[in-house]
Amino acid sequence: MLNRYIRSSTNTQYLKIKAASYRLATGMITRQEVFQVILKRSIRMKCAYTLFGVLLFSALHFQASAQQARENFGKNRIQYKQFDWQYLTSENFDVYYYDNRRKVATEAIQYLEGEFDRITDLIGYPPYLKTKVFLYNSITDLQQSNVGLNHTEFNVGGETEFVKPYVEIAHPGTVDQFKEQLIYKMTELMVNEMMFGGSLKDMFQNAVLLNLPEWFIKGASGYVSKGWNTEMDDYIRQLVRTKKINKALKLTGKEAELVGQSIWNYIAEKYGKSSISNILNYARVIRNEQKSVLITLGISFKQLISDWEKYYSEMEEKVNQSYIAPLDSAKVSNRHRKEIIFTTVKLSPDGKNIAYAENDRGRFVVKIKSLSNGKEITILTSGNKVFGQDVNPNVPLISWADNNTLGVIGVKYGEHVFWLYDLTTKSKLPRELDRFSNIRSFDFSGNGRLAILSADFEGQNDLFLISSRRDRTRRLTNDLYDDFDPSFIPNSNTIVFSSNRTNDTTNTIVKGIKTIPANYNLYLYDLDTTTNVVKRLTNTSSKDYYPLALDVNNIYYLSDQRGIVNIFKYDQSTKIYSQVTNYNSSIKEYDIDFTNRTMAMVMDKGMKEDIFLTRPFNLNRQVFTPATRRKEVQQAKAIVERRQQEAAPQKGLSIKELINSRLRDKDSVDQQTQMPIDTVERKRMPADSVDTDNYIFEDEIPQPKDTIVAKSEKVEIDVNIDDTINTEDYVFEDEATRSQPSETFLNRYMKAREVTRIRGPFPYEPKFTYENLITNFVIDPLRGFSVRMETQMNDMLENYRFFGGIQTAFDWKSGDVYGEIQYLPHRVDYSARIDRKVIFWDANVNQQKYTWQKVEVGASLPLTVRTRITLKPFLGYTRIVDRGSDRSPSVPPVFLPPAEQFYAGSKMELVYDNSLTTGMNIIEGTRGKINFTHYEGMGNKQASFSHAAIDIRHYQPLYKEIVVAVRGFTGTFFGNAPKSYVLGGMDNWFGNRLNENGAGNPLAGIEGYNHNLIFTEFATSLRGFNYATQYGQSVALANAELRIPLIRALSSGPITSNFFRNMQLTGFYDIGTSWTGKPPINTNTSTQNRVVRGDPFTAEIKDFINPWLYSYGVGFRSMMLGYYMKFDVAWPVENYKVQDPRIFVTLGFDF
Repeated sequence: MLNRYIRSSTNTQYLKIKAASYRLATGMITRQEVFQVILKRSIRMKCAYTLFGVLLFSALHFQASAQQARENFGKNRIQYKQFDWQYLTSENFDVYYYDNRRKVATEAIQYLEGEFDRITDLIGYPPYLKTKVFLYNSITDLQQSNVGLNHTEFNVGGETEFVKPYVEIAHPGTVDQFKEQLIYKMTELMVNEMMFGGSLKDMFQNAVLLNLPEWFIKGASGYVSKGWNTEMDDYIRQLVRTKKINKALKLTGKEAELVGQSIWNYIAEKYGKSSISNILNYARVIRNEQKSVLITLGISFKQLISDWEKYYSEMEEKVNQSYIAPLDSAKVSNRHRKEIIFTTVKLSPDGKNIAYAENDRGRFVVKIKSLSNGKEITILTSGNKVFGQDVNPNVPLISWADNNTLGVIGVKYGEHVFWLYDLTTKSKLPRELDRFSNIRSFDFSGNGRLAILSADFEGQNDLFLISSRRDRTRRLTNDLYDDFDPSFIPNSNTIVFSSNRTNDTTNTIVKGIKTIPANYNLYLYDLDTTTNVVKRLTNTSSKDYYPLALDVNNIYYLSDQRGIVNIFKYDQSTKIYSQVTNYNSSIKEYDIDFTNRTMAMVMDKGMKEDIFLTRPFNLNRQVFTPATRRKEVQQAKAIVERRQQEAAPQKGLSIKELINSRLRDKDSVDQQTQMPIDTVERKRMPADSVDTDNYIFEDEIPQPKDTIVAKSEKVEIDVNIDDTINTEDYVFEDEATRSQPSETFLNRYMKAREVTRIRGPFPYEPKFTYENLITNFVIDPLRGFSVRMETQMNDMLENYRFFGGIQTAFDWKSGDVYGEIQYLPHRVDYSARIDRKVIFWDANVNQQKYTWQKVEVGASLPLTVRTRITLKPFLGYTRIVDRGSDRSPSVPPVFLPPAEQFYAGSKMELVYDNSLTTGMNIIEGTRGKINFTHYEGMGNKQASFSHAAIDIRHYQPLYKEIVVAVRGFTGTFFGNAPKSYVLGGMDNWFGNRLNENGAGNPLAGIEGYNHNLIFTEFATSLRGFNYATQYGQSVALANAELRIPLIRALSSGPITSNFFRNMQLTGFYDIGTSWTGKPPINTNTSTQNRVVRGDPFTAEIKDFINPWLYSYGVGFRSMMLGYYMKFDVAWPVENYKVQDPRIFVTLGFDF
């Protein structure tokens, strides 16, 4: 309990309570005094939380209808299944799981608890609250989560986000990668909480003052979880090789993480791991990562980066002396974007075709290319391109069954599907593989009747034998070790595969995932003779995987033995392995056609993946390369750790403790094995006796009753003591224990934590937390300068969302209020919303109050992750009240009777959005919306009207982050009482001007009530013109902008200034028109009425003018005072005449 409270305190209180605990342990103070310290702190925290909760509750219940602030487009998450969540709890973690995954959750929570102290010590920060971890069975399941849906880290200003202590993790299908993901996500959460979370005061301050580059946060998480791994080492050497390392700190996403991981790795290697926590803590305090480097390391940040570049550049020079790059002429892949990865490459058995699979952020394509004429065909396209979510890099998988049949395993509608594609008939035969959460690889037998899979079943990766034509499956291995990349040895019934198992038994019971090593070796599994023991081939401390057999004796495989993944060869007859290739970048995928001596491989070159083809490929080549610096460091550390363990003194231990210690060191694996599932006796058959044409699976054979007898869990230990016993000074066990020095309070506390108590499972219950709090300013064209306050609350999975907002003008009369709830856990998304809008309007004589209140429910059906259709029926109510006039107090006021109207209606929308926000006011992709709304006047048919609109926007990147943005919008009102558009101006325009003249202008002063005012739509942006320069029942508007993030485009390093980092220059062109009746085509069909008032006559004049208003100009944008500001100079053109330039100052992003 004491430890739980300590972690929930600020750093200052943490130190105070720790000091009190120490004084308690040493007898300096009493236990009652310690709890007085905690009680005082607790009361202050509760008061602060209560006050803040009241403020946010008030904001939620009185916030305004601010549809402009809500994203009108947005993507979707499609739920193909329902998740019945449960959770286990321990001291520091709650781990949530579903389906039959309690075992996986238990292993995960034990591993996290075991790593907790190491991580917190390394980064120098204990989390405030217990971390909640949601475990998904696969990335496919994780992509159905609503967490982070339509969230963007870029906002217009005034937004404070609350760091939430929970993460989502998808099981990748292997224990090795699962452990890596657990540490990465936990570290990322802790570092983010360290920098942006903590106390409420820290959240508000850091939201405004702290701007850290991506490499700093993501890189720290990458280093803590992965260390100096092959992926990072390869990437940095390529960065040096392509001369792009001087721009490394500007990179984003995964590239920023790899760069940051390499920087933190250099700091740890050069200055020690303790420097990591010092830099992180100083960065949090002084809110500047460069100054924290100077304070901690004693050198400038510029010098650090220079030393870092030199460090890896020297490694690259050494690598170039012994390694080579693939020839550009060997490239067979077409030109493509760098986001595309090639998941698998396979050569056809006859050597005529090469098949490969592309994955573009979740959207995958399978292609077959002729090696003779280069002709290429696409045989399968599936999946959805996703943004801001994890993508499975192993999908799709392909393998040739024969010369004309290609097997493909992919994901469709949330489940794995196995297709057989016939090149002759161009037909696809699908089959669901819904038993497996992840499939890592597969291979066909010689005749294509059977296939061997490496797949994840209930959180455990094993080998499975399936029939390619029938729904039959046999499990070959059954333990916690990873078994993947299986392939058949030609002309035999033996399978060669890679595994991280530490012994040759296939049904080993393993105690926890922490003991499973990260190195992989090759093993053989004979379908005829193997029951529960496999044959080990290689025995190295590296990763040996992806074996391909030429014959029984010669097996080719990938290995990182020398630091870079290359092809090796193992000879069973001599038990000797040799290196075959020496490429300077790791091989990711490969295939060999042994008959035609052709090798195809996937490798990074020029900072993106490509497929290379080598023919003829020398199968007997032998080459030796020195180990890379990374491999040398890893080997040296392993030797030092092993020697330290061997030399570790066993002093102060009793005999019992010594025995238990040696037992743990000897083997952390329980060697008891289970009987194989198949208990049918069968004769030992020769290696070539499996009839793959008529293979009989276990479930097709009558099974005897289960006769497995559980072995005793007791282990008898026979202790032999060879040393001669000294009977003169013999010390008994209890005396040895008493002679040990007394333990400190800290030792007893740490020993008590060694045993993790896990409780549960408990059912998941929605717990709501605040997502954000937004306060900003709005310049409303009808109500003037206003302040808006918004907040959002979610449950942990964001299946339930609450929005609330309030906007009020400074006359404290006009304003908006809205509240909305969304229910998102199912295939159809539901919502309910209330709105209230109030406008105080000065008419010709009297002041009038216009009120619009609406209750709306909605249902949205996602068709894809980009497209959805929505139906929202509603009930609405307008009320107009004459408030009289205070201009002539001597004259008795005359009031018009209130006017009321009820409406029932519905809104239908079709929304498409594949856009990606990559920076402040920087978007790529396309988004669009078509909507139709009908208002049916209740009790008054003449008040009915309808509205239809189309809005399409496209953002085309040109170079780096320079973007051309175009937009087209058109809309119309129609029906018995059609309303109007007013054209001109910009949103949130300081010093805006409003045209209130003209016949038919909905903003003009009229006698009586203006029934158009509430529903009038402002069509923006049309710079250079006043609001309502044109008006009518229909409108058409187009915009084009060139957006140049000037400093980001020119700078080669990080930009610490928020002002300069977000600075943009723009050039724009706006054009639009508004009309009533027939669409205006030219001056003969366009008229605009203006009223000329004189004494004693008033005249209405029809002007035949150019119907199109347009303008051009330049602009400047950046963050100022915490808000995104826009400055534009526009030259308006009206009736073919260029007017004087006008300056517009506005708030918020562009379209």
